[in-house]
Amino acid sequence: MTSPDTDIVARVCAAAHAEGLWGAGDVVLVAVSGGPDSVTLLHLLAALAPTEGLQLVVGHVEHGLRDDARADMAFTADFATRCGVPFYVRHVDVRARMAACGESLEEAARALRYTALEQMAGESGATRIATGHTADDQAETVLMRMLRGAGVSGLAGIPPRRGIIIRPLLSLWRREIEGYIAAKGLAYRSDISNTDRDILRNRLRLELLPQLEYLYAPGLRARLAHLALLAREDDAVLDAQAQAQFRAHARPQAGGVLVPPLDAPPAIQRRVWRTAVVALTGALADVSFEHLAAVAALPVGRAVSLPGVQVRREQDGLFFFRDAAQPALTTAPLAVPGRAGWPGIGALSAKFAPLAPPVGGDDAMLDADMVQGPLTVRPWEHGDRFCPYNAPGARAVQDIFTDAGVPRRLRGQVPVVEDSAGIIWLAGFRIADRVKMTATTRTVMRLHMQWELNPWTSQRSNDA
Repeated sequence: MTSPDTDIVARVCAAAHAEGLWGAGDVVLVAVSGGPDSVTLLHLLAALAPTEGLQLVVGHVEHGLRDDARADMAFTADFATRCGVPFYVRHVDVRARMAACGESLEEAARALRYTALEQMAGESGATRIATGHTADDQAETVLMRMLRGAGVSGLAGIPPRRGIIIRPLLSLWRREIEGYIAAKGLAYRSDISNTDRDILRNRLRLELLPQLEYLYAPGLRARLAHLALLAREDDAVLDAQAQAQFRAHARPQAGGVLVPPLDAPPAIQRRVWRTAVVALTGALADVSFEHLAAVAALPVGRAVSLPGVQVRREQDGLFFFRDAAQPALTTAPLAVPGRAGWPGIGALSAKFAPLAPPVGGDDAMLDADMVQGPLTVRPWEHGDRFCPYNAPGARAVQDIFTDAGVPRRLRGQVPVVEDSAGIIWLAGFRIADRVKMTATTRTVMRLHMQWELNPWTSQRSNDA
């Protein structure tokens, strides 16, 4: 018959294998604060390391918030030594980040803690970072997110694995941790801040959850943990569908990404929008239901701000773009042969070439003898007009853009090539009729536009 603590070791190992938390040869940075959860985590992993093929290092973050923080650090260093595990430490200034970023103490401490752990992982060569989150932490997180109106993704709670972060104790309850500590005779440090009722999580743990379990829902913690598991499974299915829709339909453009109207349920559409935000910013912090509802209600031509991005509804979909300025096209001379380029837009080249048909809308094959004087490339201007190839007369460039469905935000990124007599090519669209090749053409000038990202969302004319 196995002892309770032996059973716990086996459960942690089985859960780790089921979730793919580690593999033989992994170097695991164990985040140890000195509290009971992290002490148990290190002790368990030290027991598993020889059979699992793991190499352990300890990472301790000193937040500088309590008078006994140095004692916590000394205790953790000593415990790591007794376990035969290398010890790393980082000191962070939580209050300075609170003042600089306007975050709460808990938010600032968490952000700095994970940054410090990642730095120590890099220094130690760790391939995994293990934290001591338990099933109680999961239940508290789900309840806290319910109170904030989270959707399925939020109700999925704390994932067993996120990137290199792993949570081996997520299947264990706090009472089991306490039993393991007592059975092994392990010492630990107590954090007085865990009783501070000014912190929301502490109030949930110390007041709301006990009252709910006593008065309304016995076993609520277990139900919340089960809800997290179900939500995580549902979330994975929905997210896979949204990712497939995004890959199939979203179009990268200079400065952002265009999401066309989708034939998909609202649940998938909202996730595609969230995916666009992540694609541009790398994170989804603080994007709320209200933000996504505002996106859904956008009329054509209007925009709304989301954290880190702007979203504007256009005729052909939603354009997500960063708050930073869009790439700009500036006026430049163009030698033949020669090249002019613009970061974030692309490059336009010119050369003399053998007589041949153009290969597409980004190529222009001109009668070089009809080009008058040196070439200049510039952004279009209101009032620009020229006579396009085979057109009965002059047309406004603005009308060509409108016919081709070019959004207003992109028109300033279309190079206009002109000689001393006027426009000879609206890059990617139309050449001037006066420079077209004919049966008498002797010398060919080839202009080619290489876009960094193809921004055009409608079929362009290939009559150049």
